[in-house]
Amino acid sequence: MFISNQNNYGFDKFQQEIINNLIDNYDKNLLQIIADLYKSMNGEDIDMDGMMNAVDALMKFNKKSKYNYLNDLLYPEIYKNVKIPSPIPVPSCSFQLHNSVTLSTNSLGNLGIIFNPFFLATNDVANDPLVFKLREKDGLLYRTDVLSSFFVNNHDTLTGYESNDNWIPVNIGQMIPPVYNQYRLVSASIVVKYIGRLDVTSGVIGGAIIFDETQEIGAFGKYGSLEGEFAGDYISATNTLTKYGNFDLAIDSHYHQQNYLLDGIRLLYFPIDNYYEEYTKLFGPKLINLKLVTDWNEGLINDRPVMTTSTDYLKNGFKFMIYTLGAPPSSSCFKVDIYCNFECLPDSEFLDYMPSSISEYTISNNEKKQAIEIVQKKPIMSIKEVASNLFTKIKTWKDNILNIINKFKSNKTVGTIGTIIKAIAKGLIYLKTGKF
Repeated sequence: MFISNQNNYGFDKFQQEIINNLIDNYDKNLLQIIADLYKSMNGEDIDMDGMMNAVDALMKFNKKSKYNYLNDLLYPEIYKNVKIPSPIPVPSCSFQLHNSVTLSTNSLGNLGIIFNPFFLATNDVANDPLVFKLREKDGLLYRTDVLSSFFVNNHDTLTGYESNDNWIPVNIGQMIPPVYNQYRLVSASIVVKYIGRLDVTSGVIGGAIIFDETQEIGAFGKYGSLEGEFAGDYISATNTLTKYGNFDLAIDSHYHQQNYLLDGIRLLYFPIDNYYEEYTKLFGPKLINLKLVTDWNEGLINDRPVMTTSTDYLKNGFKFMIYTLGAPPSSSCFKVDIYCNFECLPDSEFLDYMPSSISEYTISNNEKKQAIEIVQKKPIMSIKEVASNLFTKIKTWKDNILNIINKFKSNKTVGTIGTIIKAIAKGLIYLKTGKF
């Protein structure tokens, strides 16, 4: 295992220029429109036609700038309430799922995380318990309280060099009221930061994207007799994640990066193909299966049930994997932030109550493909890299805007327009940074 802060598929200078041009395209367009507006107002006579054309362009630009698919993919933490550009859009809603969890290492300083961001379930599962038999003549009633696609392994037997079946589902708030019946994932990221003591920092943190198609789902709740008396708690197990106790599988994957612990790590989602742009049904217990078994070895791992579902109802072929090796042992020293932006179709019963709308912005298939390919170039990076890129981008953007505002301030004949432009600039800076 090795330290690498640069992927094998990292950007060269030419690729970086292409990316910067695409990301900043709408910023530069805005600056050009403002410059045209300034020019039309700054001559001996006001150019009314030029001014009206610039104002019209600014109005049209305002609609377009509200939606930029590349920025949505690159910065899911900032760009919320987004939608996938579609040639034939339908009324839909959008929201961001953001949650934070603090995780601990095992006695060796190791930790594993596997997360499928393309997952939502209805929180109505408690009213629809699952009944399945664990022997031919005996039955148990399972009440499913929580469904999850976020798994953690910090068992003391996790060495990072061999298979380990101690992957435990964690509740990260993926269950929502049944007001939607279909959804799709627009953008997502997972960010892991070290929050422990600096004087004992050690080890590495790595991330990978894996494409195994699985049918298992995480669940936990209560179990009891068929008469409905719930006697204890259960946590589901998984067969398919066992092999990922060996972190070499992550290191050997196409998308992988390993950093020093303090640098942290951030991974981005991207749709694998058109299938991942299709809507899928909101998940629920009726879609879960556990086959009839004749002994305690089939369908159970360490007395924990393994729950599966049809892949028609679960897009489970894209997963984030994050691991640590040799970090401070037995320490709650990692903060994990999950950001998932979903686009949803409301249930017919709630159409009058949900703020659904049709996206006015569309892009060509080629433009969409180009945006996805840019994200695929480097979907994993350290937090340090992310901060550096954002700081440079925002500083340059602000400087350009402020230079133009200063020109307006120096010309009294366009004071009113200058005030308007300043207000627009402030609004756009807020969109970029969250601050005025």
